[in-house]
This record gives sequence, structure tokens and C-alpha cells, in this order.
Amino acid sequence: MTYREHISTRRRDLVAEGPLAHRLLHKATQAISANISNEVTSTMGQYWKFFNPSGLQYADPEGMFKLGCIFFDKQPFLVRSTIAKNGLLSLPDEILHNILTHDDLQVFDGVCLAITCKKLLAIAEGGLLKDGRERSCAVWAGKQIVCLGEYTHLEDAPESLIPSALKTDIIERLKAQGCGPEDEYYAGHSYAGLIHVGSEPTFYRGLLDHRKFVDKLPMPDRRLFVAALAVTFPTRDDWVLLNTVKHEYVRAGALAALGGTPDAEQPFLKDSPIDLGMALFTRFCYSYRNDTALPNKSVNIHRGKWVGDRFAIDTIERMKQSYPKREWKDVTDEVVADIEAIYQDEFDEDWEWELTRSQGPCDPWYYQWDDDFELEVLLPSPEMQRFRELREKIRYQKLVTLTAGCDSK
Repeated sequence: MTYREHISTRRRDLVAEGPLAHRLLHKATQAISANISNEVTSTMGQYWKFFNPSGLQYADPEGMFKLGCIFFDKQPFLVRSTIAKNGLLSLPDEILHNILTHDDLQVFDGVCLAITCKKLLAIAEGGLLKDGRERSCAVWAGKQIVCLGEYTHLEDAPESLIPSALKTDIIERLKAQGCGPEDEYYAGHSYAGLIHVGSEPTFYRGLLDHRKFVDKLPMPDRRLFVAALAVTFPTRDDWVLLNTVKHEYVRAGALAALGGTPDAEQPFLKDSPIDLGMALFTRFCYSYRNDTALPNKSVNIHRGKWVGDRFAIDTIERMKQSYPKREWKDVTDEVVADIEAIYQDEFDEDWEWELTRSQGPCDPWYYQWDDDFELEVLLPSPEMQRFRELREKIRYQKLVTLTAGCDSK
């Protein structure tokens, strides 16, 4: 039985007794990989994880950690994490700016301070609010990220991925943990040591994270708070994956068509089995060893063409505005050809059907943001607000009547 067949059997066992919620299935799927690791690691090779080397951060992929499985599972983290977003008052503006952006002041607290007056809000708009939205909503946008194989040794990692200065820093951090190159199980021989010195990034989904607080704000302050911290993604058909080093891009619309869902909503392509995360997958994996749990005949996936580069997801319009003097190359056809080749190698004559079929569950958390429905709830129209007030008044009157009836008895 192949590794993918082993995983598919375990997944079918999960749902044999009835339907499960996506998130429960996702958690169970992640747990399975730990349970079967001893069964397959010795014969099937290394695990793979996502890393931001310069930021010393890592993230677990959806699925079973083997490249032969996680490539075919949707990885919404890759998409969500790289979407580019955009007595006191007597002090000078520069000092106010320093206060609002101080490392010890959380973005949430800074925004609460900023909406207290127009001057602070104006100062915050160009710094705190813009930077806060970008850092919290798209923690890896514009960053150097890679899918790294477990067997990657720190000393073997290419300079373009982990420069000498960063290697030295990692070695010093490992030594501080009591782990040196002379140790039999040297941590630097697993994920280039990054898994041992890094941390997982934190995400901000949007106002959903502060719903109770926002509901208590008076409407003028609520509008300011929503404007400052709402996470929205415009409905457009020109979303692309950008390689900001090589100045190449991949169009989301072409990937949706490849997956048999040309009308899937961009940028997430939630209804499509092929998305911008898979496009990135074809080019940003690295391992010293060709150990992928994939046939890997047509595409040298473990030595990706974009290893060491930086990425973001944005619209073509904003791409041109942000880089007005750059010449960009559309490599969509090349990436589509690589995806098709990988599917052909894996599934033989069924590959075209498999392209349109979702291979596994993924965490819906990354598809949550401040969409039109959420914003309408927080900022209702005057008519809706009057309706809510009337509804609350009726509920209150019913409660009073019910309470009076109980007292009379």
C-alpha cells in the first residue's frame, strides 16, 4: 500500500460512521500523521513544513506532512499569510507616533487609543493602522518563505535561502539550548535547525476577534474602529501570486479554470481544488535529498525554481502601482504545465479528473474575514438599526410582562 493509499484509507475510516465538520476532520487528520509516523517514516522519508527563515517562523501544512500528500491538499495558510493589505496631545507628532507604534503596545490597544481623537487617528493612519493590518493579516507577505524538507542540514542549505550570518545566528541559538554540532542527534540536521529556534506566527482574522468589544462601542467610535481594523478582500478577477524578487506572477483565474471552477471567487479560490498555494508549491520546496513521496519525474520539485525568493498575493492593478518601473513576466502557463505534469506522474490516465477533485479537508479558519455580511452586522443601515431597536424593545416588553405574571403568582 502506498503512502497516499494509507492516508486515504484512514480518512475514509474517519467519515465511515457519518459526516464530520470540516474542522473536526482537519484536527483528526493532523492527529493521524502523528499516530502513523512510526509506520511510514522509515520507508517513506522526510516530513515537510513551511518556514520564514529570516523571521525564524514556521507553520504546519494541511494534511500528513509528506510532500506527496500535502501538495494535493489545499494549503489556505499559504494564501492567507501572503495577501498584501494595506496631556498626551500636546506632545510632538513624532513622539505620538512612537507611542502608537511602541513594541509593548499591542495593535488592538493602539487602535483603541487612536480612535479617541482625530489627531491621533491621523497620525496612526500612515503607520500603526497600515503596518498593523499588514503584519497581522498577512504575516508572510513580501517575506522569504520556503517549504523545507526535514532532512535538510543547516550546513547544506543554499546561501540564497539561509545566508551565512543567519546560519551563524541559528548555530548560536542551538548552542544556547545545549545542542552542538558534535551531538549525535544534532538539531541543525533537521529542518536546518529552524524548527528548534523558530516560532509559529499569529494571525488576525478581523473584527470577528473583537466582536464583543466592538458591539459595546457607540456608533461613531465603532465606525472608526471598523475602518481601522477591518480585514476585507475586494472581489476582483485580477488577483495574482507575485515573486517580488524575480518579478514574475501567476494568475488566480487560470488556476481556477484548471481546477474546473472558472468562477471561483478570488483570491482564495475556495471552491477550486487548485489555488495560488499550489502554484507556490511547485516552485518553493527545498531539500538536499530527493525524498518527496512523489514520482517527481517531470518537475524537480525538491529544488524549486523560486527557493530563496519573496512572495505576495495582490491584484495586477496594485502590482503596477507598487512597482511602476518594473517589468513583470507572466509565468502562469509554465506553472500550469508543472501542475499538470505532477498530476500526470501521480495519477496516470485519471490525472485530468483528479485535477478537479479536492484531495482532502482543510481548515476553514483561513477563509474567515470581514465580509459584507459581517460588516452589515457591525455597521447596520439606519433602517436595520431601527428594526433592531424595535425588536429589542419588543423583547424587553415581553420580558417585563412575563416577569410581572410570575410575580403575581
